[in-house]
Amino acid sequence: MSSATPTPQLVDVVHVDDDGQTENVISDGSSKRGSTRKLRSIVWDHFEKKIINGEQKAVCNHCNSKLVSRQNDGTKHLHDHMKSCFMKKQKDINHYMTKLNTVKDDKGHSKVESFVFDQDVTRKTIARAIVKHEYPLSIVDHEGFREILSSFNPMWKHVSQNTIKKEILDLYENEKAKNLNALASNQSRLAITTDMWTADTQTKGYMAVTGHFIDDSWTLRSLVLRFQHVKGSHTGLKLCDTLFNCLMDLHLEHKVSSVTVDNCSANDRMMEYLLIKLNKDDLILRGQLFHIRCCAHILNLIVKEGMTVISDGIAKIRESVVFWTGSCKRKEKFEEFASRSNVKYDKQLVLDCPTRWNSIYLMISSALQYKNIFLRLKDIDGQYKCCPSEEDWQFAIILEENLKSFYDVTELFSGTKYPTTNVFLQHVCEIKLSLQDWLLSPCDRIQHMAQLMLLKFDKYWQDMSGILGVACIFDPRYKKKFIEYYFSMVYGGVKELYVGKVVILCRELVEEYQLKFSPTVYCFDYTVVADELDSYLDEKVIPRMEDFNILSWWKTNANRYSTLARIARDILAIPITTVAFESAFSTGGRVVSPHRNKLHPSTLEALMCCQSWLRAYNSSLKSEGISQFATFLEEEQEEQDEQEVPEYPFYSPPMFLTRFAIYLLPTLTTWDKPDNLK
Repeated sequence: MSSATPTPQLVDVVHVDDDGQTENVISDGSSKRGSTRKLRSIVWDHFEKKIINGEQKAVCNHCNSKLVSRQNDGTKHLHDHMKSCFMKKQKDINHYMTKLNTVKDDKGHSKVESFVFDQDVTRKTIARAIVKHEYPLSIVDHEGFREILSSFNPMWKHVSQNTIKKEILDLYENEKAKNLNALASNQSRLAITTDMWTADTQTKGYMAVTGHFIDDSWTLRSLVLRFQHVKGSHTGLKLCDTLFNCLMDLHLEHKVSSVTVDNCSANDRMMEYLLIKLNKDDLILRGQLFHIRCCAHILNLIVKEGMTVISDGIAKIRESVVFWTGSCKRKEKFEEFASRSNVKYDKQLVLDCPTRWNSIYLMISSALQYKNIFLRLKDIDGQYKCCPSEEDWQFAIILEENLKSFYDVTELFSGTKYPTTNVFLQHVCEIKLSLQDWLLSPCDRIQHMAQLMLLKFDKYWQDMSGILGVACIFDPRYKKKFIEYYFSMVYGGVKELYVGKVVILCRELVEEYQLKFSPTVYCFDYTVVADELDSYLDEKVIPRMEDFNILSWWKTNANRYSTLARIARDILAIPITTVAFESAFSTGGRVVSPHRNKLHPSTLEALMCCQSWLRAYNSSLKSEGISQFATFLEEEQEEQDEQEVPEYPFYSPPMFLTRFAIYLLPTLTTWDKPDNLK
């Protein structure tokens, strides 16, 4: 016969709640001391009975509200609280709000899990969005922005500018540490480009320092290292100290291969001082390839030299463009007349700008497209008295043909994703050959222009030919034969002298790298060095292919040509331009956006550097069909037919806002769902 189960001893546990009141929790979970009656109502899954200051209470497990719970009170008021409890609603939403986890299970399937709102994650997401898209930090104080976030998730607690600024600085430090670790562990050298930025409403100047290298997987990478405020006048010594201190702070002074700068006297002085401060034994060939002049700026200077003699020849075209773009009424009349004349108006008239030489090319190109329209309007509009003559149009046609080659090459030099150095020699030589052809032009103005441009070209050609020639040698499609072909047209009968200089430069590089990385082999058998280079040059060039990847080729053949592969990895990473495409044609410099130029220099540096770093790792965005981050100042709305205008009141939301929506409301898979968001 089994013995009766003994009644458990009751012990009161005393607690002090958040309001300072004392509470007793009955150990067996019952509502009164000594009671063993089982609580059957579903509400007790959400409440806990406690005695607070001698009075029995039902405490909500979700919001900690304390409701009366005497023996005869019933549970209706507890049921009512369950229906209205805000915290319970937030937790219950996890049962039907799910998101696809990026972590995959053992079978490779993505996991589906309940969504849990995290204030910290959302705050970090906002910080990254501000960095990516150049939103002002004050956006977190904007009423509309706050309403949007609150509508996505009422649990969101608004943050201040100082809070989001701290989040951005933390992001900067974390990303900076990752990048420095990557640079420290990388085995190749680092090529530097530096350019000056200005704030348009201030006199502050900033030095942007970017590092370019080929990583251990043979991928070409670029990282903004610093966006340093340069105090005082920007003399060569001041710029040198700023750049040198940057390299020292990042422990990169022993890994630099070259520095690419534009062509101004202050930069020339900076490079002279920098060579004195750095240890030449740490540099390639003791600094022979250290100073790289920006080829985009050189082409800019060459073209601007020629533009000085042609301004009169395009004066009528410029006046005509000014006349027909001077008012909205004239623009509409010009476009309407083009339409009536069955001329497609798909390119607007462009007026040239003094600081952008390509604007002359674009102005001429757009005007030539509507030549007949100008001629017809001359007979219709009595106020239009500056129509170009037939001689002016013929000169414009010749000038457009000649400038197009410069425009195309500058666009290549200044692409957002710049190619490796090996592809540029051909285009530079073709520029030289074009200028030589212009000397034979029947037009005296073109001849004079070509003479001035050739003088400027020859001034900088010697500085460019060395690095471009070496990079071409290390292209298995070109090697020595390619240089011989173009140098024969550029130098004529003395081509062997200049081809020999490039080959000697390559041999000196091989000797230096062999001595540095394999000193034992070099000391005992010099022929190993010569054999590796000669074997490579004697080997038949590979067929030319449009999709040829030179870095993949060297990665595959690194075991065959170990020394040459090390050289190729350093040489091919050297950029020959410092500017992006949008500023390649400009002499006006680079400008900090208006809503950022009043920020503290340290905050501005964090924003500029982080934006570059996040853009460098935007592979996830590319997979979604987005090639780059649109910025606050660059948003453009494409013209759409009325039938194509969507029902919701804006054309396309910023991507970061869509990401907020999906994070805060995981069931929102596309912007036009659910319907109540239209």
